[in-house]
Amino acid sequence: MKNIIILFLFLTACSTPELTLPSAMDGSRYPRVAATQNGGLLMSWFEKTDSVNWALNWSEFSDEKWTEAKVITSGENYFVNWADFPSIYHFGGDTISAHWLQKAGKGPYDYDVKVAISNDRGIKWSEPQTPHRDGVKGEHGFVSFFKDPSDDLGVVWLDGRNMTASHDEHGYGAMNMYHSGFASNGDMKGEMKMDDRVCECCPTASVRTEKSIIIAYRDRSEDEIRDINIVRYADGFWHEPYAVNEDGWKIAGCPVNGPMLATYENDVAIAWYTSPDATPTVNVAFSKDEGASFEAPIRVDLSQPIGRVDVIWLNENEIMVSWIETAEETTDIVTSIVSKSGNVQTPRIVSEIQPGRVSGYPQMEMVEDQLFFAWTEGGENGRVMTKWVSLSAFR
Repeated sequence: MKNIIILFLFLTACSTPELTLPSAMDGSRYPRVAATQNGGLLMSWFEKTDSVNWALNWSEFSDEKWTEAKVITSGENYFVNWADFPSIYHFGGDTISAHWLQKAGKGPYDYDVKVAISNDRGIKWSEPQTPHRDGVKGEHGFVSFFKDPSDDLGVVWLDGRNMTASHDEHGYGAMNMYHSGFASNGDMKGEMKMDDRVCECCPTASVRTEKSIIIAYRDRSEDEIRDINIVRYADGFWHEPYAVNEDGWKIAGCPVNGPMLATYENDVAIAWYTSPDATPTVNVAFSKDEGASFEAPIRVDLSQPIGRVDVIWLNENEIMVSWIETAEETTDIVTSIVSKSGNVQTPRIVSEIQPGRVSGYPQMEMVEDQLFFAWTEGGENGRVMTKWVSLSAFR
């Protein structure tokens, strides 16, 4: 424990001045950070505008500063949730997409996915569209974007159309995973079911390499084994799902802990949380064949992880993985650098955070030699928190 405290103080001393977003005010929640293709960042977040209304804001970090925050959508009819939160994605050029969840019925878990696209870097946004066409009042969410085989915008989501509704709780039955897309003129493409039985409330992740599209998610077997699966598009078709590793985590309920993916050219890295035999673990694994297979998992945690992982490539040989870990008296965002050869750096604490779900899923991206972190601070005056740390502080 003493060594961890020393490392935390070192990171604090070597941190660059904190850069906060212009209007991440009290009441802001659940940031999502995405890298742009020109070396910058996009960030979206919910912000309370009054006692009942929310605004989905966004900002871009470019030329060493954040742009003035702008509104994508606002109103009161949103599903605002710590785990199933909006996202923003740089498709390429001046095209940006965003998604959020909008209530669609009387039940607390009746909500639809809404997707809007901007072709002028956020000056104007399209009318929101719903990628699922089932018309069922139920759960639809945990979205991730990708560039599809036609080089159009692809979207994957968890779909509860075949779950039996409950009046005050999540539905029960089989949650599905679907994908669709949007043509360059904005028209929606057809739906396709990717998996007919997945974990009900774990986030998805997706990436594109030169020849593959890789989607990661938590599966759910008939025996309640909930390991991380990959479904991959290559050679002109979608291949059958396979497990990244046979963890064998049997749990009769959703752990609300999804995987994350990152690519460096055609190498792929994945990070995930698992807990077989009541042993909570954060693992990473590498793929050298564009997601067709993954090497053996590498454990990185300090023995008491909560999960909620993120992962980025630092260079062609190293990744950084982040997760939430508990200690004797604190809950912290922790990182480690892992090499493709299997070397794991001693974990570093980035920041102490509040325990529980209020912190959401901490976000991590890199701009040049600076690491950017974002999470939610709870409480009466809670808000989105951000922090820059120099990469040299982790060496």
